[in-house]
Amino acid sequence: MTAAEQTNTALSAEEMDQFRTQGFLGPFALCSPEEMGARRPAIEAVLESEPPDHRQKVHNRHLDHRLIWDLATDSEIIGRMQCLYGDDLLMWRTNFFVKEPGAKEIPWHQDHNYWPLEPPIIASAWIAIDESTVENSCLQVIPGSHRRTLPHVRATADMGFAEMGDLDYLDLSQAVDLEMRPGEFILFNERTVHHSKSNRSQKRRIGLAVRVVVPIVSVLKYDAPEHALVQISGRDPMGFNKVVDPLTE
Repeated sequence: MTAAEQTNTALSAEEMDQFRTQGFLGPFALCSPEEMGARRPAIEAVLESEPPDHRQKVHNRHLDHRLIWDLATDSEIIGRMQCLYGDDLLMWRTNFFVKEPGAKEIPWHQDHNYWPLEPPIIASAWIAIDESTVENSCLQVIPGSHRRTLPHVRATADMGFAEMGDLDYLDLSQAVDLEMRPGEFILFNERTVHHSKSNRSQKRRIGLAVRVVVPIVSVLKYDAPEHALVQISGRDPMGFNKVVDPLTE
């Protein structure tokens, strides 16, 4: 039985069509703002702790902290991903985006431009740990932008990434602000063009991005020797990638 069948996460025909035509869905509730507030101190402690690869405190903490694993694989997320991508799903990566006051703008981009995956088929969830508003730099997306590949160019010095989407190919008047309460999440795919402004408020904004792939995807380069994928539902009939067991405690 899939997560969608076990919980009330089956997508309607209208939601399936929106994801197909617009490239994103949500926000949905993973938990209440109060529940996320209760978890927040432990999440902050994870972000201060030493990661297994001794490199990036914000990357792949689902591999060493059960709290992050539980958030990333919550049935509210996985059930909806199963509706969109089928039952056979592997966790490739998680990463936190911490935007303190004054943090740089993240340029308009498509995720697949940066990722060592072939083919680059990725289901992403973005979970709001803090409140995410226009004021403190919530995500923005351009509906329907996933239907073509966006050329990327070298980013300007004021951006948080080294490369950015070529603005000549975008109609920024179509951008949509995706404000979220703590505990809410959105879904989008590898070609959905998205962005966040610099944080000009005095409020921090933390989000957890969850990256899930299907078995036909090969990882061409791992984040670190300790990095591996985890089967989160179904099976892996292809066996292309290094896979480890999920955390149990």
